[in-house]
Amino acid sequence: MSTQKLKKFVDTIDKHLTAEDIVVNIDLCTGCNNCGHACAWFLETDDQRLHPRYRADVVRRVYHRYIAPPGKVLGALGWIPTPTLDDLRADMDTFWKCTACGRCTLACPMGISTRRLIRIGRAAYTESGLADENPTLRAIVDNTRDKRHSFGLTAQQVFGRANLFLRFLQMDIPVNVQGAKYLFVCPAAGNAKIPDLGMSLMQVMNVMGVSYTVTPDVIDTGTEVDHISVHHGLAKELLEEWEDAAERLDAEIVVVAECGCDVRTLYHEATETLGRAFKFPIVSIDTLMEQAIEDGRLPVEPIDASVTFHDPCYVTRLSGLGERYRRLMPKLTRDFREMTPNREYNYCCNGGSGGLKLAENTILRRKVSLPKINQIRATAADLVTTPCAVCYLTLKDITESYGLATPNDRRARMFFEIVHAAMMKALTARGETDRIHRPAVFEGKDEAWLAAHSGVRMLEGATDRQAFEAMMAWARGDPIVQSFGERHPGFEAMLDELEARGHPVQREGAEG
Repeated sequence: MSTQKLKKFVDTIDKHLTAEDIVVNIDLCTGCNNCGHACAWFLETDDQRLHPRYRADVVRRVYHRYIAPPGKVLGALGWIPTPTLDDLRADMDTFWKCTACGRCTLACPMGISTRRLIRIGRAAYTESGLADENPTLRAIVDNTRDKRHSFGLTAQQVFGRANLFLRFLQMDIPVNVQGAKYLFVCPAAGNAKIPDLGMSLMQVMNVMGVSYTVTPDVIDTGTEVDHISVHHGLAKELLEEWEDAAERLDAEIVVVAECGCDVRTLYHEATETLGRAFKFPIVSIDTLMEQAIEDGRLPVEPIDASVTFHDPCYVTRLSGLGERYRRLMPKLTRDFREMTPNREYNYCCNGGSGGLKLAENTILRRKVSLPKINQIRATAADLVTTPCAVCYLTLKDITESYGLATPNDRRARMFFEIVHAAMMKALTARGETDRIHRPAVFEGKDEAWLAAHSGVRMLEGATDRQAFEAMMAWARGDPIVQSFGERHPGFEAMLDELEARGHPVQREGAEG
């Protein structure tokens, strides 16, 4: 078994290394160690095992011993190191004490992409089965394979919880609408960890008047399996399922949510993963909001709170989209304060691509986030915003850990929350707040159509009472639902009312 795992590890690296990787990322390293000056994980610990070069050298040693022709001879003679399975196992944790943020490449005089070698190394750990020895990494793959959701949620849980929030807020969401222009799929981190915040984004989409739909057929975009586990096979399957859903619903464009990894996947990684271009045009939800603000469909008035902006590494440094937010911020706040450094040189939040997900990283992750906290503190801004769910969750955690915020007084905000606040200020001044409730695609539709495509009506008319009761029991115990209830008086009473109603078909039968 050990021999098989080692062979699979080597074969995976051999499969994913390109000629350019070998010429540049493997062989051009001069050992100058400049990459370490850009990495918070190394700078804040001075731990050589957390130096970018250390991780990259794990891949280099495997290549030079087992793949490069001279290495096979030199290794057999004992003239170069021969990495063993135990050696690889001992170094595995270092590959996930890293967010593959790419900042180290900015400091490299040779332009070496250490993050590229990190991704190849992670793929090798995953495909060889070594990553299964970590319960979190194993759960990501197992949940994605078995439930199509890396957090292990079901479609009924994802949509049932969201529809409970929507019903209370007198809102709705379009489900499986044939011919809607945009297909919107929320990444797993969003629908698992911040679905309550997502209600603000749904209100923004309603006000924009865009023709969009969601679908319970795709509840995970592959964020974690692609960027944490780097399981290319499962990532490919989820991308194909996303395409299949868009084709089935006759959507024209796929919307990329505020998720840094999704941005990187669809703008760059998808072509490599699929072996071809993604079938549909893609557009960021933030681009849609910018366009709607520019043409007047989305009214905004700058809020009074001072706001600073955190650049998600995968959005700005790795996808080049940072300027969009600089164009928007003056329209959303009267007091925008840049961090120093900013844009592609901004410090990583240290949570993405596994930093936050792996609980064993928590203490270290918070320690290496000191440069990020110092950036935020130096701005003295009331709020810090970011267009990435994992960055938001990490910023919320570290601002609370370092005493800059409390759970009940958040300093971190999703970017769409800032847009929402500016929108609500404008709508309130105009007396048009009723625009937040109804999706544009609902206009002119009859009751039968609404019964089939309204998320809230689908919840109320659930045909499987046992499944409905199971979902409600799960929701009752869910911390996010409980927190929502604490913040919204009357929500618990609504849950009681829903549960007391009984199944619609049951009622009809009883009355008959």
